[in-house]
Amino acid sequence: MLKIIHGRPDTEIANENQQMTLSLSLLDKNPRPFILVFPGGGYQHLADKEGQPVADWLNSIGYHAGVLYYPIGTIDYKQILKELEEVFIQIRQHKDKWAIVEDQIGVIGFSAGGHLAGLAGTKISERANAMLLCYPVVTFQDPYVHLGSRKNFLGEHFSNQLIDEFSIEKLIDEFTPPTFIWHTANDGSVTIQNTLKLTESLSKYNIPFEYHVFPSGRHGLALANDDPYIQRWLDFAKEWLNTVFQ
Repeated sequence: MLKIIHGRPDTEIANENQQMTLSLSLLDKNPRPFILVFPGGGYQHLADKEGQPVADWLNSIGYHAGVLYYPIGTIDYKQILKELEEVFIQIRQHKDKWAIVEDQIGVIGFSAGGHLAGLAGTKISERANAMLLCYPVVTFQDPYVHLGSRKNFLGEHFSNQLIDEFSIEKLIDEFTPPTFIWHTANDGSVTIQNTLKLTESLSKYNIPFEYHVFPSGRHGLALANDDPYIQRWLDFAKEWLNTVFQ
C-alpha cells in the first residue's frame, strides 16, 4: 500500500523504510511538470543527500517534485514492480488535485535509485515521460554489475533470464522516454560501462538522449555541492528539462 505524505519525512521513513512512501514537494497550485526523485543506496539504504535536497533543487527551478522512499534490504522484485506501477497510477489520478501536467511526469534517480527510475521508464505500463539518470546502476550482467544492488534486488540465486529482465539496457524500446544521463569516468562503485551500455541501447532505438561524462569524481556526488566542475550537471539538466517539458 502506497503511503503519501506532504512535506519532509521523518528520519525513520527516510532511513528505515519498508513501505513505498511518496513524499510530495509541490510548489503551488499552478499546473507544472512533476519530477519523482529516487535516492540511491544499493537497495541497502536510502541516501539522504539524493532525496529531499534534490526535490528542493527541482522546486527552485520551477518543478513540482516528490521523493520516493522505496523498500530496501531484501527486495521482492515482483512486488516492487507492482508498487512502482501504483505510484504512477496515483500520481496521474491526482493530477488535478496536485496541479500536475499529466504527460509531463519525469523521474530522476541516483545509483540504485537510477535503476529503479530506469524501470519506471521501461518496465511498467504507466511509464515516466522523461528520465534523468545520475551514475545509475544499469546492468545486472557480469562483469559490470554492482554486486550489492543485484544481490539485494534479485537475491542470491537467479537465472540469466531474470538478469536480462532487470538490466535496463535490455529493456529499452521505441517507447522509452527521452533520457538525460551523467556519470564520472572513474566511478569506482558503478562502472561507466553501465551508462555506455545504456547509451548504446538508446541509440539503437533512436531515443533522444543527452549524456555527460566527467573525467573524474567519486561515486555518489548527488548535487555535487563540493565540486563546482561536476556541479554543472545541474545547469545541463535544467536546460534539458526545460527543452523536454517546454
